[in-house]
Amino acid sequence: LDLGDVLFSWSPKTNTAVAPRLLKEILSSVTWFDYERGRISQAECYERVSTEFNVDAVAVAEAFQQARESLRPNEEFLGLIRELRQQCHGQLTVLALSNISLPDYEYIMALSSDWASVFDRVFPSALLGERKPHLGAYRRVISEANIDPHTAVFVDDKLDNVVSARSLGMHGIVFDNQANVFRNLRNGFGDPIQRGRDYL
Repeated sequence: LDLGDVLFSWSPKTNTAVAPRLLKEILSSVTWFDYERGRISQAECYERVSTEFNVDAVAVAEAFQQARESLRPNEEFLGLIRELRQQCHGQLTVLALSNISLPDYEYIMALSSDWASVFDRVFPSALLGERKPHLGAYRRVISEANIDPHTAVFVDDKLDNVVSARSLGMHGIVFDNQANVFRNLRNGFGDPIQRGRDYL
């Protein structure tokens, strides 16, 4: 599972000079991708972004701090994962693969919510040294978690990331409609008898 915009929602609106559109442009920059791969520090990232986008580095730092503080776990999705794990009687492995910087990863791991308890392991791009949609990130997870990609389901809000997972044999689901995603996951992993009873 992806984390940002799947397991967590957040707001690009901040009380700074960094408009939501600019913040999203920064998130799609080569500099930010290097940051998410762990190749540069937070301070270096903000300085480079300041130069590239002609915006004050202090404002950039404050905007991303406010965006970080806006993160909220998707409790409904977390509830579904717990439900499926229970129905699978310990036979379901749940992993997270996220494009995320080390400071942001440390921040969400320290949140009071027990979201991380639903995962067997979390793979942040900053520690992998690779980020989605590059196949190296997926291959590292497949190898280190010792999973068969043909038995795996991958959920992400970005089509490019899902396409890469599919190219390795995974069943990819684009997180575009939560109800549809939930239905697909229940169909794939849930108890068919319980689903029939719920339907009746």
